[in-house]
Amino acid sequence: MDARKKTAERIKAARSMAGFAERKAFCLKFNLPLATLEAWERGKNPLTLKGAKRIIEALKSVNIYCSETWLMEGKGFSPRTLDEVSVELDLSAPHTLSSIEDNLRIAKEISTFKTLNEGAIVTIVSDSGLSPFFEEGDYVGGIKYTGASLDKALEKRCIVELMGGAMIVRLLIKGAHGTYTLQRTNSALKVPPQAEENIAILSAAPIIWHRSFLQ
Repeated sequence: MDARKKTAERIKAARSMAGFAERKAFCLKFNLPLATLEAWERGKNPLTLKGAKRIIEALKSVNIYCSETWLMEGKGFSPRTLDEVSVELDLSAPHTLSSIEDNLRIAKEISTFKTLNEGAIVTIVSDSGLSPFFEEGDYVGGIKYTGASLDKALEKRCIVELMGGAMIVRLLIKGAHGTYTLQRTNSALKVPPQAEENIAILSAAPIIWHRSFLQ
C-alpha cells in the first residue's frame, strides 16, 4: 500500500471512530465538500496540511482527537477520545528496551515514559492487526491493568500480555468465564480469524503513547 492509500485509510478510520459511517453524513455535519473528502479517502488527491487541520477540528467537536502528523504520515497521536488524551499518569522506576538501544531518541522517550509512569509497559507492534491506528514496527506504551482492574481496559486498543508472557496489540473485549476476546480491527486483513476468543491474559495496557519512526 503506497503512502497516499495509507493516508486515505487513516482518514476513513478517524471518520468512522467519530461515529460517521457514511462519508456524506460527515460532510454535511462539518460543511466539507463531499468531492474533496471522497478524493482524499480514495487516495486520488493528497491530503494537504490545511485539509488535515480541517478534519482535526471537526473531530475535536465530537470529542475525538488525533494529530496532523498521524493523519498525514501515520506518526503521533492516533484517533482517541479527548478523555484518553488527558489521562493523568503516575510515577515509577525507569526501564528501556534493549532491542532499540541504537535509536537514542526513541530509547530516551521510552525511558522517560516508563520512569514517570507506574505500571508502564512498552512494546513494538508485531503485526498489522490494528492498522491504520498502529502499524507493524511502531512503538506503543500504556499503563497496565491486572485482575479485577482489567475491566478498565475493555473496549480499548491495548498491549495485551498473554499467559506465556508474549505481548500483542489488540482491541480488548470481555469474554466468558474470566477470559477475553482479542479483536483485530484491520478490515483489510484477509487471513482469519479477526478475533481470538476465550483467551486468558495476565494484563492489558490501554495505549496512550505511540511513536512511529521510519527506518
